[in-house]
Amino acid sequence: MTVAASDDGVRALIEELRSAGDFPAERLSLLNAVPRESFIPSRMWVQEVEDGPYEPVDRATENERWMRAVYSNRVIVTQFDDGATTWPEVGYRPTCSASMPSAVLGMLTELDVQPGESVLEIGTGTGWNAALLAEIVGTQGTVVTAEIDPAMAADARKRLEDAGLVNVYPRLADGSTEPSGEFDRIIATASVHIGHLPYSWVAHTRPGGVILAPMRADLASGPLVRFVVHEDGTATGRAADMQVGFMEMRSQRVPSSVNTDQQWDDPDAELSTTDIAPWVPLLADDHRWPIAVAVPSCRYDVWERTDDRPGVAWLRDPLTGSWASVVPDGSKRYAVRQSGPRRLWDEAEAAYRWWQARGEPPLSAWRWTITPNRQSVTLDGADKE
Repeated sequence: MTVAASDDGVRALIEELRSAGDFPAERLSLLNAVPRESFIPSRMWVQEVEDGPYEPVDRATENERWMRAVYSNRVIVTQFDDGATTWPEVGYRPTCSASMPSAVLGMLTELDVQPGESVLEIGTGTGWNAALLAEIVGTQGTVVTAEIDPAMAADARKRLEDAGLVNVYPRLADGSTEPSGEFDRIIATASVHIGHLPYSWVAHTRPGGVILAPMRADLASGPLVRFVVHEDGTATGRAADMQVGFMEMRSQRVPSSVNTDQQWDDPDAELSTTDIAPWVPLLADDHRWPIAVAVPSCRYDVWERTDDRPGVAWLRDPLTGSWASVVPDGSKRYAVRQSGPRRLWDEAEAAYRWWQARGEPPLSAWRWTITPNRQSVTLDGADKE
């Protein structure tokens, strides 16, 4: 896509999204009303190819490339490592980004916010999503947006002010703490750990209101869940028909990497076998989720086969140091090595077989329940939480 001007870029992006998804016309029209380029910093990082490395882009010297990235359906990273890594260096962990336009519009569709409503956004980021919300609710509605990062909050505030949005109220605040006010809709643009959705969000949402949050577990980012708040102070949720990947809320971050120095064939590890190939349970979203729910404090990694070793599937608990490796053993079975106080593969295999025995239900079959004292995620007709 060659972008000659902003209008051309918007039209091309709208056409790309129209052909790729079923977005309501009123949502696509938001891209004309609130240009994405007004909320993207001049220096950013992008992936030119899917799953490729992030590359720095400076609008001052590569305007066409910058515009092409802004008006494409891709994530744009605006901060690494909480600001410790400065452009043009590429850091370890993206900590702020402008989400893919398709994800943004999909979430706004699921949120179903209406003109005149009050909205709380958790995670201002660049400010673009708050500006889109402001356009939807109109001057009779309000958007309160909370950002925990001081630098990101200051930049977003300026962009929102420059856009002349009088119904947006940016705050430098931790979105997991007590909000002030009462809202019709709450939307989180950072993932929330299962069991740790702040109850204050429920308490400050009007009965019948909606909370939209990407949920995750230690092992996996999970579905986007649409919660409805009830008169009795509880909220129940179902997975939306879209999969999203968001950075964790900063107050809920956990170590994510597997120790790459671990010896996969450690002779001191306990050795057993399994007939379950580990690749699908760990790499397919629907398959990984029941393991993620049942096996807390667990990370995974998959190493491709090389000339020196077979393909290796890893599980590791960073709290106890327990680990498991699973590799083909040359037959139709797989060798399992486990070490530490937990038997991680045994836990994972039990959860996976439990899920298989129930017909391998999809993410949409899970039900979330939030009360003042308890949070659970269950399968319809099952008693596992």
